[in-house]
Amino acid sequence: MKFKLAILFTFCLALTSLDARAQTTAAATADDEPAKSLGIKLKALDGKTYDTASMPGEVVVASFGATWCAPCIWELKAIEELMEEYNGKPVRFLWISIEDERRTPDGVLKKFAKQYRLTLPVMRDDGVTFAQFSDNRRIPFVIFFDTEGRFAAPAHRGMASEPIQYKQMVRRRVDALLAAAAQEPKAAGENKAAEGRTGAPPSQD
Repeated sequence: MKFKLAILFTFCLALTSLDARAQTTAAATADDEPAKSLGIKLKALDGKTYDTASMPGEVVVASFGATWCAPCIWELKAIEELMEEYNGKPVRFLWISIEDERRTPDGVLKKFAKQYRLTLPVMRDDGVTFAQFSDNRRIPFVIFFDTEGRFAAPAHRGMASEPIQYKQMVRRRVDALLAAAAQEPKAAGENKAAEGRTGAPPSQD
């Protein structure tokens, strides 16, 4: 009897160990998910589909909000001002409503966009896109993508009635991504030159 109990106890320990390993492996896989796999591909009210993976060379600023959200309206005003500042530069701004179409149909979104004179693309979350970046529905929620289409963490949540700090934050993030993109060709050129020097045949006198 004691021998059987010992075997059963050993078997239970083995199962527990396997389950723990499986959970650890799953967590590691989730943590190692490349930023490239996180993105936005949604159809806007203008009929166009916007895909962050198909915007090479552009920094993308995408904000999630709602028509009933007062801080979102403050943020949109700040975004429109930032769009004027970055006019002519490789920076794109997007706005995504998290509202359900049954409660807030496209007609309401179009009226909202017209009321606040929005010039940026307005689209609706598909129930999957927002969830990639957060399981907290607090808005506004803004995310950034670099010129390679990669999600650039961290995201930013919230908006004060005074837009100065918000615009400073966005400028800091956008300018950093633009600067990083400008450095990449230079770094690639330096690496290529270094490889050329290393692989060059020795000179003969």
